[in-house]
Amino acid sequence: MNKWIEISVAAIENNLREVQSRLNAGTKLIAVIKANAYGHGAVETARILYGLGVDYFAVSFLEEALQLREAGIQASLLVFSPVIDETGMRKAVANGLTLTIASESDQRLAEAICLETGQAMKIHMKVDTGLGRFGLNEEQAFAVWEKIKDCRCIELEGIYTHTADPSSSRLAEKQFQRFMQLITRLEQVGASFPIKHIANSTIFLRSPYMHLDAVRIGTLLSGQHPVGNFSERLQLQDPYTFKSRVISIRELPKGTRLGYYGTYRLKKDAQIAVVPVGFHDGLALEVANKPVDMWDMLKKLVKIVLGYIGWPGQEINVTISGVNCAIRGKVFMQMALVEIPLGMKVAIGDEVVVPVRKTLASNDISRVYLDQVGVRCPSKLDT
Repeated sequence: MNKWIEISVAAIENNLREVQSRLNAGTKLIAVIKANAYGHGAVETARILYGLGVDYFAVSFLEEALQLREAGIQASLLVFSPVIDETGMRKAVANGLTLTIASESDQRLAEAICLETGQAMKIHMKVDTGLGRFGLNEEQAFAVWEKIKDCRCIELEGIYTHTADPSSSRLAEKQFQRFMQLITRLEQVGASFPIKHIANSTIFLRSPYMHLDAVRIGTLLSGQHPVGNFSERLQLQDPYTFKSRVISIRELPKGTRLGYYGTYRLKKDAQIAVVPVGFHDGLALEVANKPVDMWDMLKKLVKIVLGYIGWPGQEINVTISGVNCAIRGKVFMQMALVEIPLGMKVAIGDEVVVPVRKTLASNDISRVYLDQVGVRCPSKLDT
């Protein structure tokens, strides 16, 4: 195998302990393992966390939930995105999934399939308090409650919302108050919500009073703090390391141009190694969202300009035998060229640590799970 991803089980355990140590008493942990558990492999990550006592998980889409069920994960499993067709709804009901109801049409479909199959379903109502993605407004929330309150096949387990800008305490507080006021009004007409939740990783750290009955934690379990400044930071460990091997090594003279269009010219004699990792695997890819403000745009522009002129520190580095070595020229679809000093000993087959962002790494790459002793299990189920 010339490229793989190593996942540290000990790091996942550490991150779980760090989160649990800050949980309010009586608050449930919903472990979010969407997007292949942030690149760590959803099935095996769920197995690890379930073995450590986590009994509730959440994913974005029905397909992700079905993959977990097919792998034998029988814990409670909330699907965030609405299921919009009859075939998908039948699969959800048959697999005992907990579904999000974000519109009146979601409610009608869920009730129809439950009555048709004679199987019960747990649901969480999703209300939109400002994100604008999907969710019930106040009028729709009351309409949905009126329709399901006497339906024996639907169990209203929870209600939740998602903050639009959790880094802004003011905006998050406005959404929290809007959410709690709606819950109070619904409870006044007889609704009951055993699990109320609004807190993601940011809210979890910044606003403990918003923990409510459950918190939805993904980023922290993956070993990263969310964007923003926090008065207290957890002692997290990154479980993820993307590795490859040198498949070619040769010496080239100063002045040699490298890669497509010859965009980089060697400034001195060097060894050039080929590593079989490229765009297809997630290397040198960046998330290209619109800048949030002028300052954000300027930072992006400065980074692009510094990269173009070859400013030190702007190149992408891999690590070989503990030494940082720069990728030179344009990254290929499935390969990259690495400049290595002439005096450094490097051989074909040597391991290389490659900076592929975990959420952009191809799901086709094998994940290898390491415990404190060594290899735990390589699994194609999690690719």
